[in-house]
Amino acid sequence: MERYKGVAAITGASGMVGGKIAQKLLQEGYAVRVLTRNKSFRNDSAQVYYGDIEDNDILRIFLKDVSFLFHCAAELHNESKMWDINMLGTQKILNVISTSNISYFCYLSSAGVIGLTDSQFVDERSKCNPQNTYEKSKWAAEQLVAKGIDNCNIAILRPTNVIDEQRPGALARPIRCNWSDRFIVFLKGSECAHIVHAEDVADAAMYFIPRPIDSPQCFFVSCDHDPLNTFAGLWSLYKAINNYGPVDGVRPMPHLPLIVPHILRSLWRGSGNYGNVHYSSEKLLSTGFRYRLGVEGAVRRIAASQHPVNT
Repeated sequence: MERYKGVAAITGASGMVGGKIAQKLLQEGYAVRVLTRNKSFRNDSAQVYYGDIEDNDILRIFLKDVSFLFHCAAELHNESKMWDINMLGTQKILNVISTSNISYFCYLSSAGVIGLTDSQFVDERSKCNPQNTYEKSKWAAEQLVAKGIDNCNIAILRPTNVIDEQRPGALARPIRCNWSDRFIVFLKGSECAHIVHAEDVADAAMYFIPRPIDSPQCFFVSCDHDPLNTFAGLWSLYKAINNYGPVDGVRPMPHLPLIVPHILRSLWRGSGNYGNVHYSSEKLLSTGFRYRLGVEGAVRRIAASQHPVNT
């Protein structure tokens, strides 16, 4: 029988990463609490709290006697609520943590806080220049978390484009495989797709529970180092795996040069990052962390989900 390891709490457990973290914590013997705004959310193995991170009373009850906290809740769509939830909500959580016995706090940020950059290779030392409200609110929250809390190990994670079997992101194009998808991949196939599976992000979030961190540390969670993590590369890799073919020697499908989509996007939207920006995972990998899935494993998972086994 798995040894009881303490109480772990998760905000945003109905999301891709939060859900994976909850599942893994339960499997490893933690008592799990989740806080969600989604009234239809159910988890028979965890203690579910329905409420908002902006509610101080709910936060105090939710975090009572908790040892490990994973803050995954965020507002991605409603711009009018982004500052209140992403930044002010994080501040309220930090206020409660400062008077609690929480020993590990993982804040799920976003690679998007980098915003506009002239660098092809970005790491944790790169300047942040967020452009939109979401990016700015997450960057402001990061800065609050980075101040640290006495006697609490803190990890800030910056995942790139998180995908899973229900939300396959850039892999939706080879899955659908219609003429417009082919055209778009031909047009922008050379650009990095930045995919990372939610399971790999959840693994990174839990990796630092037993590993002391001297001060709040920030880590990109990214598979951009894989040369097939481009729109054209993912198309070819998905097709090879979906057809049960070999993946060794897979080459990206034919596509236009990188400059073409950059010029078109600049004309349409104004200034933006070049499509070859890569977010580095070297710092995370230097700690001994290894990606369970990576790009190929993520594609295999999603390809398998398109072929349910008949029973």
